Amino acid sequence: MVITGGVIPAQDYDFLNRAGVAAIFGPGTSVAKAACEMMNILMDKE
Repeated sequence: MVITGGVIPAQDYDFLNRAGVAAIFGPGTSVAKAACEMMNILMDKE
């Protein structure tokens, strides 16, 4: 599973999603939002 974060240009999100990135957390993403999304992704993998 690949998860990305940091300063990733928005125009790269589509490419990264097609390449299999499970989640992209850009600048300003709250820790709570990222944690909830990660839990949802992990729960779906079970």
